[in-house]
Amino acid sequence: MSESTLGDIVATIDIAAPPTAVWPFLVEEEHVPRWLGCVEYRKEPGHVFYMQPDPGKRAAGSIEGATHCAVLTLDPPHRFVFSWFLPDTPETRVEIELEAQGEGTRVTLTHSGWDQFDPADIQAIYTALAGGWTSSVLPNLKQSVEEG
Repeated sequence: MSESTLGDIVATIDIAAPPTAVWPFLVEEEHVPRWLGCVEYRKEPGHVFYMQPDPGKRAAGSIEGATHCAVLTLDPPHRFVFSWFLPDTPETRVEIELEAQGEGTRVTLTHSGWDQFDPADIQAIYTALAGGWTSSVLPNLKQSVEEG
């Protein structure tokens, strides 16, 4: 990675459950909005859903100011991939992989496609997302799975 491009955002977390138990929480409609903070999610390749950071708007089902996402790949129980983009900007890609680790699962999230942007224009969003995936989204997934 040169100084003129941003690299992939990579975040990991370990969950005390096997991949087959994590998978439903990762992709099923009744679980995804809780850990991902999204509206209009459906487990269908090509379906567009919206990540809504504003809890009030999310509760109201509003997509105003939301990030657009589209389900790209569902490879049970190993990999879930979706696009992530703001209107009129290039699409980036979020890939979440599940890997058995003994009795549990290592979840690795890779958010790629940042090389399409001028780092000066996207740095604040990139930094916020790097922190959000690690401090909020993946811990929310872990909590959802471990609490059942």
